[in-house]
Amino acid sequence: MMVKILNILNTSISRFAQNALLIFVFITSFFCHMTWANKADITINNAPDKIHVLLVNPSIENDPFWQKIEVITEQAAVELDINLTIIHGHGTRFFQLEELKKYFNKNPAPDYIILINYPGNAKVSMDFMQQHKVKVKVKVITLEQTITKEEKNIIGDPGEIYKNWLGEIYFDNASAGYLLAKGLINLAKKANKKPIVAGISGHHGSESSLRNSGLQKAIYESGAHLTQIVHAGWSYEDAYKKTHKLLQRYPNINIIWCASDHMALGAVKAIEDSGKKVGVDILIGGFDWTPKGINSIYNKKLSASIGGHFMMGALAIIAIYNEEQGISHNIFVNGQHNSFELSLITQKNISHHIKLLQTDRLSQVSFKKLALLYQNNDSLTSFSILEILDKSH
Repeated sequence: MMVKILNILNTSISRFAQNALLIFVFITSFFCHMTWANKADITINNAPDKIHVLLVNPSIENDPFWQKIEVITEQAAVELDINLTIIHGHGTRFFQLEELKKYFNKNPAPDYIILINYPGNAKVSMDFMQQHKVKVKVKVITLEQTITKEEKNIIGDPGEIYKNWLGEIYFDNASAGYLLAKGLINLAKKANKKPIVAGISGHHGSESSLRNSGLQKAIYESGAHLTQIVHAGWSYEDAYKKTHKLLQRYPNINIIWCASDHMALGAVKAIEDSGKKVGVDILIGGFDWTPKGINSIYNKKLSASIGGHFMMGALAIIAIYNEEQGISHNIFVNGQHNSFELSLITQKNISHHIKLLQTDRLSQVSFKKLALLYQNNDSLTSFSILEILDKSH
């Protein structure tokens, strides 16, 4: 009987000891976990914050050209470990400024802003960002040169009046319009055709005017005949309708020069619906290197597209990355400007570049390598965009 009682007591004590041991292990593990978690939180909280950049897309969401700029700018930001936020200006200077104000009212100020200065609104925008600079030192990089000379004189050069304005990244619209026109005219001459040209431009504004001036210069130099330049507001549908009217008015047209791939594809559809052969009866070229435009060249519909300016946002990200590395303004010429040369893609060279250009992402491009190239080679600003992309693989 006594033995049985002792066995029961031993069992109870054993179970109590086991339970006590389990409780001890649990409590120890819990406090160890809490200590580890607190250390992790401290590490995260003490880690240096990423640089925050606000990109102001002047257009609407899903605009074919600006969507590509967004995707590639995001790609550069991710690779260079920079936070990027994108807002949209919805195609007008008033909406863009309001969206910018709305963003500042609801969010902490970014470290940098990338935007286009709208004609007629540049000073107001720069004043607004300068005011915030006093509080949080927001730095600004502008894209393209879209404002008039009079307005340019008012806001000055980067860093001159607005000290937080680091620089501007743009391309020569007139030169690009010229290169596209010369390429199409040369193709027509090789086919033993006297070039008879119609132009389809975008909005009435400085960007379109500069591209048109390049077309007109090429016409003058080559002795080609320019029938008319019409405006289709960057719209596929308007370009389709305007092309129908041009074909009725000038049935002998053999070149249609377009200020965007989107409008060029509208012209392609109109020509096909008219019964004429695209690329045979009429040569068509556009701007922007959109994926649809590039595929259309590959499929022998469009004859050419000039582009590379989708890199503007990514180049601004690289400028910011280098600025944060203590290597200021190497991406800009004379510390202020980067005017890069666009390149012409044709049916002759499309096979070499198709893998690089037929999607929104530039999967073959290393933005870290490109940033290092800009850190070590000021002369990169003299290369065409295709040469720059080739160097960054």
